[in-house]
Amino acid sequence: MRKGIVAALAVVVVAGVAAAAVPLVERHAAAQIKSDMEADGSTKVGSVEVGLFARKVAFNDLHAMRPGEITIGHWEASGLAWPITELAKGRTPFSGLAPGDPVHAERLEVRNLRMVQDKARWSVDSLAISGLHLDRYESVAGPGQFSHLVARIAGALSMGHLEQKGTTFTDPASNDRVTIDSLVVDRFDKGQAGSIAVGGFEFTPKPPRDPVFRMPELKLTDLDFRRGVQAIGVVTWRPGVPIGRIDLGSASLSGFSGESFTRYGISLGSITQQSQSEGKDVRHSRLRIEGFVLDPPAQSREGLQIRLVLQAMGLKQLKLESDCAGTEDRIKGEISVDRCALTGPELGDVTLSFKLVQADAPFWKAIDEHSSFALLGTKAGLGGAKLVVADRGLVERSVKAVAATSGQSPAAVRASLAQEVRRFQPAGILITEDLSKLLDTVARFVESGGTLTLEAKPASPIGLDKMKYFTRPGPDLVDILGLSATLSR
Repeated sequence: MRKGIVAALAVVVVAGVAAAAVPLVERHAAAQIKSDMEADGSTKVGSVEVGLFARKVAFNDLHAMRPGEITIGHWEASGLAWPITELAKGRTPFSGLAPGDPVHAERLEVRNLRMVQDKARWSVDSLAISGLHLDRYESVAGPGQFSHLVARIAGALSMGHLEQKGTTFTDPASNDRVTIDSLVVDRFDKGQAGSIAVGGFEFTPKPPRDPVFRMPELKLTDLDFRRGVQAIGVVTWRPGVPIGRIDLGSASLSGFSGESFTRYGISLGSITQQSQSEGKDVRHSRLRIEGFVLDPPAQSREGLQIRLVLQAMGLKQLKLESDCAGTEDRIKGEISVDRCALTGPELGDVTLSFKLVQADAPFWKAIDEHSSFALLGTKAGLGGAKLVVADRGLVERSVKAVAATSGQSPAAVRASLAQEVRRFQPAGILITEDLSKLLDTVARFVESGGTLTLEAKPASPIGLDKMKYFTRPGPDLVDILGLSATLSR
């Protein structure tokens, strides 16, 4: 019994001594880390804190000059995947961390970040990341390679959740400024993101001017930017070089405003996009633009000019909406725009549909990699197309506008336009009887309105390899494209 009591007391004493020693060890480790960080002479740190049991490292008032200039008010990483024994010795995954080294932490917090890189200025008020895992990557250094470094880090980075507030970027050449109030990213994995939400986006050219563009809310889901990450990570990549296709599950942009909208009296409700996949080879997409209104102010010259045109058409404001849906089917080798409609309540509907067929490997490479050169080897071509114009005031209002500006009567303008259509003779095009009939149908639409349908049904797909037909003198467009026109009431 006495031996048990003595052993228990010994354990308590040892534990007490160890606990009392922890602050001393933490201070020693903090001093060692601070010394290591400042060893190169280009970094200064105000203070460093170490928490052994929380596997935490924090520092305050950092100023570094490599490769650009970086200042950080407070930086803290906790839940480090690093042995306590190494941490106690002052060796952490952040002291002496070389570019390209892996980093793993349950949580990372940064406050008051300021960075100057190639004269561009970045600032972030706060940043919090949970579930941070940065695998080993091949780093790059030197002027003009910042974008390559960011892409390589993104290709090795995984995060459970990121929340960033108060972000500002200032362009060194123009002094233009971009600000983002908040950025939230969930389930980021090496170029893929489950969701991204941006709040309070503004673009301001050379402050103190008012923002020319504002967007309070942007939401993206199922973003796949891996092709872009891989492309930008190559040191030979330059801005303007294709970065490949970006796949997106859905997108929602709303609340547009700014000086550029105000100047022309434009308001826009929302832009939404949705995609749905059937396996790996079939994808359906839909894009909608809603709530577009043009109501130009009379105070500006541009607004007054547009307002006069609308008044001549008998419109107080112009309202438009667009709804487009398409399908990509790699099994059938087809891409189709099933229906793309532009609607104006006081004008009418314009609907376009078309299908590309015989899509082969070079064609999909051009789509996936944004490589126009790949199209030179494809046999894909136009399988058919249809354009439908349903008049609900478009012709009448257009005729009135021309009449008001030319001093002619609406009837004279209508007759003159119809005659010009019938006499239309495009240069280098064979004027056949079928083409004359087609033009006559369009002219009758100008004369009386209705619904005009133009349709192309080529006997065989019109691909890039057949574009030479259109460069020959006098091609018969009606025959080659299988063109037809119908008019209905």
